[in-house]
Amino acid sequence: MTDREILGPWLRRFFVEYIVTERNLAQNTRSSYRDTFSLFLPYVSQNLHKPVERLAVTDLTSSLVLKFLGYLETDRHCSVRTRNQRLAAIRAFARYVGSRDPVLVEWCGHIRAIASKKAMPPAIGWLSRTEMDAMLAVPDRRTSQGRREYALLLFLYNTGARVSEAVQLRVRDLNLARARGGHDLATLLGKGGKVRQCPLWPETEQILTAEIHGRAADAAVFVSRLGEQFTRFGVYRLIERCALQVPQLAKRAITPHVIRHTTACHLVQAGVDINTIRAWLGHVSISTTNIYAEIDMTMKANAIALCEVGTPMGRRSWKGDKDLMAFLKSL
Repeated sequence: MTDREILGPWLRRFFVEYIVTERNLAQNTRSSYRDTFSLFLPYVSQNLHKPVERLAVTDLTSSLVLKFLGYLETDRHCSVRTRNQRLAAIRAFARYVGSRDPVLVEWCGHIRAIASKKAMPPAIGWLSRTEMDAMLAVPDRRTSQGRREYALLLFLYNTGARVSEAVQLRVRDLNLARARGGHDLATLLGKGGKVRQCPLWPETEQILTAEIHGRAADAAVFVSRLGEQFTRFGVYRLIERCALQVPQLAKRAITPHVIRHTTACHLVQAGVDINTIRAWLGHVSISTTNIYAEIDMTMKANAIALCEVGTPMGRRSWKGDKDLMAFLKSL
């Protein structure tokens, strides 16, 4: 078996040269691709009774890929969206190989012909203003830990930031210039390296000013009780713990993304332009933002009230309009 047939060198070039140097894909995308092949290769090795380092590119047959996708759903209990995400990584690798080696174009075609499974979009969960206020009231602001937790919750609600954007926030990313006649802004690094700025409420500015006092410019804004940068898992745990202490939320799955949805829905209710909300949340397409305009029942009720059909007026024969007949005869 030649080097052109062995899977290992192809995978190394795919990860090191293609997705990093040529495509410059986001770190989360790279991690997703890595996790896909970390699951896929041992599965192939076990099914073919062949060591991973001896696998050939053509060992990754379309039938074996389909079996792997079924294994993800049945044995690992992954969702359809996760299944499609894993398939996207495998298809990207096949496209890369097929574009570099004409001999493997046919193999590439078989892999890329595997269709994604239709998945129903998940329901959008969000909190009412009363529920969000109850969440914000949970941290004990008399303690330093409670103030840190409150600052993080308030920031997520204010900006609608993704959890990765919040934990990566640095002191230098905050522009707290209201006292100098400017605007309080947070600079967020979003998906694909896109940068956006979000305005901060006066209360958020006051809380963050006290929180970052005396810290270096490159220090993390949100830190745990140990003084270390908050992790994604830590933020999830914090929100989960706060939600459990709110009776009306105890049986609901509340995540950082639910707070992001909450921010968007409250902006829609406040009458903010949908394109402004798109820029606020860092969406590439406005069609992604439009879902928030569709799920607000208050706006739907108002729209129905405007279109409500009233009692129909009695119809009158045109012949009964003497003035109209006189007008027509005078022409």
